[in-house]
Amino acid sequence: MNSLPTNPEVIVIGAGAAGMAAADALAKAGVDVVVLEAAGHVGGRCYTDKNQFAQPFDMGGAWFHSAEINPLARLAEQRGARLYKKQWTYNWAWTDEHNLTDAELEDFTSEHLEMWKAVRLAGKEPVDQTPYQVTPNSCWKKAAKHWIAQMQGGDSDVTSVQDIVQYDSTEGNWLVQGGLGDFVKSLFPNLPIKLNCAVTKIDTTGSEIHVETTEGTLNAKHVIVTVSTGVLAAENIQFVPDLPPEKRDAINQLPNGLLNKVGLDFDPSWKRAVEGEMADYHTSDDEFCTILFGFFETDLAVGFVAGRFADQLELEGKGAATEFCLEGLKNIFGNGVTKYIRATNETAWRATPNALGAYSYARPGGAGARKVLAAPIDEKLYFAGEATSTNSYATVHGAYQSGIDVAKDVLASRAMS
Repeated sequence: MNSLPTNPEVIVIGAGAAGMAAADALAKAGVDVVVLEAAGHVGGRCYTDKNQFAQPFDMGGAWFHSAEINPLARLAEQRGARLYKKQWTYNWAWTDEHNLTDAELEDFTSEHLEMWKAVRLAGKEPVDQTPYQVTPNSCWKKAAKHWIAQMQGGDSDVTSVQDIVQYDSTEGNWLVQGGLGDFVKSLFPNLPIKLNCAVTKIDTTGSEIHVETTEGTLNAKHVIVTVSTGVLAAENIQFVPDLPPEKRDAINQLPNGLLNKVGLDFDPSWKRAVEGEMADYHTSDDEFCTILFGFFETDLAVGFVAGRFADQLELEGKGAATEFCLEGLKNIFGNGVTKYIRATNETAWRATPNALGAYSYARPGGAGARKVLAAPIDEKLYFAGEATSTNSYATVHGAYQSGIDVAKDVLASRAMS
């Protein structure tokens, strides 16, 4: 374990926003803590790549969502970070085998608002349903359902409206100069983190917890697990004894959905789209992408594919998601648009072994699973991460806040022992 503590009081598993926030809070309280991270970098699913393009490309989390109530947005403001607050709006949409007219685009956009209104109303009803069940019938319904997948990571026929209605949504989805991944990383410069150190087993049967890793075994009094529900469901970490049935059921109720990104670096001479403009491309009930232009007031556009279709594209192999987005651009702007694209990049979160997906969604009937997942076991084994956040799931700030909250729980347990 090099110079890191071999037997700290607390072990945090995962150096994403949740894990680093928890470790930071504990360290500031004087607790001996170490963070074990399976990947070769910190950030988890909030990671900024600066090698592919001249501009930063957030491979995962990119926005300060619900900026009005987002604690990370407040930290960015306090630090004087440059923030990009432009909101994206639909300027183009290609569906039913044609580019929509201005009048059709207005109807299309209205359907988006009506769908979310219907979902939120249904989410307050006693019987849980899927967004597809409650989306108003219209000529745009087959396109509208795709917006659910891009927000939830799961398709509109498998997600819970009761879970959606719990989410605290406010105005503002902001970008931050340099990328969100790098911003979050900058908040925690001196944490004791061991990279490339995957945890394989957690044994809580003794007076101390034994944590087996690819780099050796450590002992601790408390362990905080912040890995994704994809990793938990795959049982890549063995728990001894096994997790309680209610915890396993919660994990199964909160599958790790999928949202993949395609970075598209345009030549500055292409002037057809600017920051804040957005295009939708739908070819069938199941094939769709959304492309946002002008990230960081530059020539970088980002395409998004989600849900089952994103999984299908990953299975087809590297470049499939990029090709679909390029197809969409050609249908919307003409075949000549691709000659202006200087470079591309795409994510593959389902195949990323330390994530196995992008972020969690709840199946119908699973709206209460987040609290069950978050519950500690015997004040020894704790859980954090976006999937444990009832009100801010699927977000970086939800993960961050869950880390702070779980650190408070550990400190309270220490005070009572």
